[in-house]
Parts: sequence; C-alpha cells; structure tokens
Amino acid sequence: MTSIIMRILSILPIITAGICTIMILGSLIGINVPEQEQKVPLIPCGIPGFETCPVGMAEENLSIPGGMIFLDLDATVGWERGDVAWVGIVDAKWAEEGECPPDDNGLTDCESNEFEYLAGGPDSENSFTYSLKPGDTRFVTGGKEGSLDLSSQQVTVEIEVSLAIWVEILLLIATVGLAASALDMNFPIVSNLFKRQKED
Repeated sequence: MTSIIMRILSILPIITAGICTIMILGSLIGINVPEQEQKVPLIPCGIPGFETCPVGMAEENLSIPGGMIFLDLDATVGWERGDVAWVGIVDAKWAEEGECPPDDNGLTDCESNEFEYLAGGPDSENSFTYSLKPGDTRFVTGGKEGSLDLSSQQVTVEIEVSLAIWVEILLLIATVGLAASALDMNFPIVSNLFKRQKED
C-alpha cells in the first residue's frame, strides 16, 4: 500500500515540472496582444504660422501595474508618415502642471528638445521598440522640420508578452529540482548511494 501511495505521489512532481516546462516554452515563444491602432493628427513644424514645432501629447496615461514586474512587455510602435512625423514615449510626469501638460487640443507649450524620451522621439524614423516597465507613461508626437501636412496618420502598437528572465530562471531551477525528485522517488539510486556512504 505504501509503495502505491509513493508511486502516486511521485507523479505530482512530474506533472508540476511539465507545467513549468510549458510555461518556459510559452515565454520563450512569447504571446502577442492584439494590435492596437489609432488615428493621430500630423502637426506642422517650422512653416509660416507654425514657426515653432509644437508637440502633441496623448490625453491618457499608459499605465502598467506594479504586479507586471513578473512579465516582459515589449511594445513595437509604428507609424505611417515617418517622413514628416515622429512619435515617442515620455514619463507621465510631463503631463503635470509645471511641466508640459496638453491643452484641450492635445498640444503642449513645449518643443521637442525640452522632453526626455524613454523611447522614440524626433530622431526616430517610423518605428521603435520599448520594453514597458511598471508605472505611467504617455505617447507624444510632433512634426519634423518643414512638415506642413495637416492630415492624420495611423499609429499601431504591438505588444509581445513573456515572463521576465529571472522568473524563467526560477522556473528552470524548479523544473530541474522537481524532475530530479520524481526520478529519485521512482528510481532511488542517489538516495541509496548516500545511505551506503553513511553506513560505511
């Protein structure tokens, strides 16, 4: 009876190790969140009537909860008119009073060289990739020098989700430990060796 119970219990580490392995493989492959699209107006820059280069800012924060520290969130941001416009990500503090908050039209009183960019910015072409961290950020956009297009453009955001590298390492260690435990419970070779050494 005891032997049967031990056999049944030995299956549990194998199942758990299998689940951990599936999680690691899924993380290595990555999970793609459905693509997000948004129309964004193009902002003239450095032309008569727009001698300055105003920067537009999203109305709402992009918020990543603290619990997401276990995940890697890689966002790829792309836009159609890289020839006349740029897009960037800044800390949400720039939307606060005393910094560069947007007005009712979504425009700030600051120019592009006044911001500190987490990714993208005036030097970006038509896409960039940024690893999202817990906290609040905002998208900003502006026109490149000499741009006078008053139409809008499509901005897309693709996010790939995977486990943080340190979580993958912990899962790998757990998988190896569970597999070794299950192997020893079914084929107690290592345990027998230790017993013999103690007896000697």
